[in-house]
Amino acid sequence: MIRLLFIITASLLITGCDDLRPKPAAPVTEQKEPPVKANEGVIITAVGDMMLGSDFPDRRRMPRRNILAPLTDSLRSGDFLIGNLEGVITSVPVPEKKCINPKNCYAFRMPPGSEHYFKEAGFDFLSLANNHSGDFGNAGLAQTMQLLEKSGIGFAGIKHHQAHRIIHKNGIRYGVIAAGFGWRHLHIGHPEQTTALIRRIKDSTDLLIVYFHGGAEGDGMDRVLKRKELFHGEDRGDMHAFARACVDAGADLVLGSGPHVARGLELYRNKLIAYSLGNYATYGPISLKGSLGMAPILKVRMNRNGDFAGGRIISTIQLPGNDQTPRLDSAETVAVRMQQLSLKDFPKSPLRITQKGEIIIKKF
Repeated sequence: MIRLLFIITASLLITGCDDLRPKPAAPVTEQKEPPVKANEGVIITAVGDMMLGSDFPDRRRMPRRNILAPLTDSLRSGDFLIGNLEGVITSVPVPEKKCINPKNCYAFRMPPGSEHYFKEAGFDFLSLANNHSGDFGNAGLAQTMQLLEKSGIGFAGIKHHQAHRIIHKNGIRYGVIAAGFGWRHLHIGHPEQTTALIRRIKDSTDLLIVYFHGGAEGDGMDRVLKRKELFHGEDRGDMHAFARACVDAGADLVLGSGPHVARGLELYRNKLIAYSLGNYATYGPISLKGSLGMAPILKVRMNRNGDFAGGRIISTIQLPGNDQTPRLDSAETVAVRMQQLSLKDFPKSPLRITQKGEIIIKKF
């Protein structure tokens, strides 16, 4: 029986953005994954933060088109697609979030109808366990959940409403737990909250997924510190301790977001941990300078035991104010950077990333 636990972590930031500034790239053809046979396990596709433009306080921060559309083939080519919904989908007019300057307020409101873009891109699950899910209060969050439910997209991350979701797809039961650092969420600073849930639902799933949002934010925060991370005095959790605790409790895959930059990968007890998947599709007020505009589409192949069996990083670029992005990056910038970070932060891990983005287990 396949047991796959996705723990979605947040907070992966990359140093040295000057040498990572997007350069003009030649057109790149999307690569489609081959069909997965039943005895080969499954391919999980994961991305980080997504905010498809905000119409608050006005529509000047909205793109003219659906920014998920150009890379839909890359997103849909696996068996299960997951990411972080950075904000809410609502028509609630006034944010609950207090902003010092209303003209420069990081309150993210995607207009109703945006849920169809996620559905068309193939998303099976979206995490709500992030620091923008409450921007428009309980009413905005409730409308978001109603719209996602109606569109058939799974979601979780609100501990008193739905901290996990079990999704049946093609004969496999995917269990997904979402954790964050706000009062609405299972708190990554208290791993026992998540590990208890892992143990409770494990036998009800074939693949158990934990997706987390945490860690300090910004350019230069791409290292896994292996200690508690603070941001503006707020406890953003110890990502390393949290992720490993989840695997120890029975998680098969741990995925994170939150730092707005990509971080390294670790293989722990034959399970893959991705400590941050960065900004995948974030249009508008979010900075995309240098490493903040580089993100992976992560493909993870899991065998029948839920162990890591190989994978690939598809490198993408976003450009500020450009609704033709994200687009594929022929320079493989984020794959190379994640290769470097993985070697620095986890030198004893048998995991290796090639400059073309292939993820393999090195035989010693």
